[in-house]
Amino acid sequence: MSKPWERPGELKDILSIISIAVVALLLIILFKLKGGILGIVVGTIAVVTLIYWLREIRKIFKEEKPYYPGEAEWFFDLLNEEEGVTFIARVPGPAEEVKVKLINNVLEIKGSGDFMRKVEVPEGTRLQNKSYINGVLHVRLQRVKTPDNRMPYR
Repeated sequence: MSKPWERPGELKDILSIISIAVVALLLIILFKLKGGILGIVVGTIAVVTLIYWLREIRKIFKEEKPYYPGEAEWFFDLLNEEEGVTFIARVPGPAEEVKVKLINNVLEIKGSGDFMRKVEVPEGTRLQNKSYINGVLHVRLQRVKTPDNRMPYR
């Protein structure tokens, strides 16, 4: 078993608890000297409030929140080629939460959290395949022939 000083995170926790206890004791003594029983009650309330807010502040700094780019910060590439269109963009994952739909020439991309973007794509394409590797989405759209066997306008 390792000692507390060999684990920096636990040492910080122990020091935080000790410093809270010392501040609490000082507040209680200060209020006791100034106001008897009422001072003790007010001091105890102050200490409990202090401990609560210190724990909340620690939670805020410990939490790791995922970053989702805003609409203005989200970039993508739409590569128009002879036989189809390739769409490439960074999308928050994991892979099982990344969904792609093509509806009326609009590519709808959903990722984790509330990430959802829509991108207009050229007419006459259909979804061929998609891949999601290391946070990057690749979507291949195939051009479909019109009834008169011509490729649609690119």
